[in-house]
Amino acid sequence: MKRNILNISMTVLFLLLMNYRFTGNIWHEILGIVLLLAAFWHNGLNLRWYMMLFKGQQSIRRMFATSVNLIFIVTLFISIISGVLISQSLVPFIALRGTNTLWLHEVHQSSSYICFIFIGIHVGLCWKILWIRLQAWLGVIHFYKKCSVLGDILAACVILYGFYASFSNHIGSMILMEHGFGWGPPPSAVKFFLDFLALLGCYAGLTYYAVSWLPKSKS
Repeated sequence: MKRNILNISMTVLFLLLMNYRFTGNIWHEILGIVLLLAAFWHNGLNLRWYMMLFKGQQSIRRMFATSVNLIFIVTLFISIISGVLISQSLVPFIALRGTNTLWLHEVHQSSSYICFIFIGIHVGLCWKILWIRLQAWLGVIHFYKKCSVLGDILAACVILYGFYASFSNHIGSMILMEHGFGWGPPPSAVKFFLDFLALLGCYAGLTYYAVSWLPKSKS
């Protein structure tokens, strides 16, 4: 149960952090620290993964999962370090100052978006076990087995809307640190969270279905 609560809480925290204007600076930094502590807790609950990292058969699936997790850890580390270096509230005595720090803001934003994408990919890699736990927690195991087709249709809708949200929110430009003009007014809070939940579901769904086609045997 604590794993489910932790995973959901981390997702909500990351969604809140993805739009600075909804939180303001002080809460953005506070929530960033909370997310960091939650990430340490999450990794502590999964220490066995680190212990088994180079043991056993290295299949294509396993190597892909390892690469995804390591890239996610690196980008999260970059996001944290860049966030500390541009802090305005919690650790301003560490932060760098001056107009030449604009690139740090861009690095922080870009690495955060990459992290967000890899969260979705990570969820897709772990979706089978996560979904089993969530069904057991909610008590809907038998219901889902009877409505699995509806689940696939819903997943397809989320993926399609996630593609739309990816372009409408200029995710590629954010990652590439491109700042365009004429993007229009920022979305409302409801649309923003709907779009980014769809993005998370899109990356998770694509990963889940793609990995299901990968061979399990050693490459």
